[in-house]
Amino acid sequence: MKFGLFYVLECYDGKYEKAYNEMLEQIQYAEELGFESVWLAEHHFTAYGSMPSPQVAAAAIAQVTKTMDIGMAVCNLNFDNPVRIAEDFAMVDNLSNGRLKFGAGRGYQPIEFKGLGLEMKDTREVFWESVDIIKGLWYNDSFSYDGKHYQLENVSLTPKPVQERIPFYLAAISPATFDIAVEKGMTEFMCTPTLMDMNELKKYISETRSRMIKQGINPSIHMNLQMNIADTQAQAIKNVEKEMARYFDTVLNQVPGARGEKAAESYERFAEVAQEMSGPVDVKGLNEAGIALLEDPDTAIEKLEDIEKYGITSMSNWFRMGDMEHRKVMKTMKNFARDVMPYFKPTGKKTVTQ
Repeated sequence: MKFGLFYVLECYDGKYEKAYNEMLEQIQYAEELGFESVWLAEHHFTAYGSMPSPQVAAAAIAQVTKTMDIGMAVCNLNFDNPVRIAEDFAMVDNLSNGRLKFGAGRGYQPIEFKGLGLEMKDTREVFWESVDIIKGLWYNDSFSYDGKHYQLENVSLTPKPVQERIPFYLAAISPATFDIAVEKGMTEFMCTPTLMDMNELKKYISETRSRMIKQGINPSIHMNLQMNIADTQAQAIKNVEKEMARYFDTVLNQVPGARGEKAAESYERFAEVAQEMSGPVDVKGLNEAGIALLEDPDTAIEKLEDIEKYGITSMSNWFRMGDMEHRKVMKTMKNFARDVMPYFKPTGKKTVTQ
């Protein structure tokens, strides 16, 4: 299993320049430590996320790193014209010399749809048309498309991507999306324990992977997980109690149905989770449910090894949650790289650290 970083880049004090510079410093340090990727999330209009254009952040990251893959987790395809998305990320692939990994989702926060003048309907239809168009433009000299929402005639991208085939991950966090991944013949998908706990998520991963293998597909599966590594579990929980409480208070106020309104069709599960998690945030309970990994190194290795058995090929470690202080992020990155990551290297000794 390969390890990387993940950012929504919460910024509660409004000092965005500082947040961006700290992120770039963390990413450069992570590459030195041996992390192999960084994954960025697109969000709009709130302190929850500070990357409305992750392609801009990706282009900047490409210039300060040499080896790390640069992943989207995710780009929201319902928020922009798919031709522009294909163009922007073809540029990123060129600027990074072929290090792009593309993850796609359809968005879920009502405030984002409203701010962009969009309705939360037909999002699955628009999403899958966008998938077809982006792939078609990337991998054909000229591409035409006649869909319900988009029509193209003989469109050619300049530039084309560097990679012959850019890895294209589907964000799958609900049972319905796992089924769609199989139906659409996807070869990569990414998941995170948010709309279900870790045990339920592992069940869906296992079932989905088995169904894909029967289709002749050995999927590449990426997982995103909030994480802190310290000398003891109690210390790891203490390290992030404030930040995780702030994160969940923020995001649960943004999901469909959180403010009493009826959730749009196909977003009902988000509203259910918001109701289930209402009240004070129980960080210890989230750790026990596997929604976060807050552990000492030995226990972290055991839990990650169990996750790996389900076919997880890569992991993005969400160290910077709740606008965590820069020095604390750097410290837990170092702890993980020193005490956990070597265990999962092909040449590493399969022994728990002492």
